[in-house]
Amino acid sequence: MIDLHTHSTASDGTLSPSQLVEQAAAAGITTLALTDHDCIAGIDEAKQAAEQHGIQLIPGIELSVSWSKRTLHIVGLNIDTEHTGLNEALEKVLDFRRWRAEEIARKLAKHDIQDALEGAQKYACTALISRTHFAHFLVENGHAKDIRRVFKQFLVKGKPGHVCSQWMPLAAGIDLIHQAGGIAVLAHPARYGLSRSKLRGLFKEFKALGGNAIEAIS
Repeated sequence: MIDLHTHSTASDGTLSPSQLVEQAAAAGITTLALTDHDCIAGIDEAKQAAEQHGIQLIPGIELSVSWSKRTLHIVGLNIDTEHTGLNEALEKVLDFRRWRAEEIARKLAKHDIQDALEGAQKYACTALISRTHFAHFLVENGHAKDIRRVFKQFLVKGKPGHVCSQWMPLAAGIDLIHQAGGIAVLAHPARYGLSRSKLRGLFKEFKALGGNAIEAIS
């Protein structure tokens, strides 16, 4: 039983790193990768819990990257969380996420949704504020029935809270994972809404850039 793609409250998950490991152990998982969005803050806690529960913990991350004017996610597995280049890059990503959160709140305020930034921060357990945290706030305040509808009604292109995101290029993301000693995995390729030919083009480029694997089940 192996799970190589999980999130905790260090990014936009619903369980703390230790709770996640505990639940994984209860489900019979023996190898677990913690791959929070653009964040490695939960790895140390997860490692300690993994030792207690007899689970092999693989340190990981899910990097946001840009490709062909789209946002993609690259999972990095077995990374060195102490790698200087990785940590410097993640600081820059965190700065961008802070700016994006402020912009989302500003745009929502123009549509009479006030205090969205403070509302999203209530759901964030670290300095990282994601769109999912805004989604929880909007659901809590009755602006949508569930998180899925929040994204469709507020946080995608053409909607009130959408902010264009420019992440590091795909090539840079793969290279960063490799520099940190990890392997680069293209996350959930079926979720990007790409045509068959576009998807084949992505796979071809990902492989040419040194990408190591593709998620087949997510």
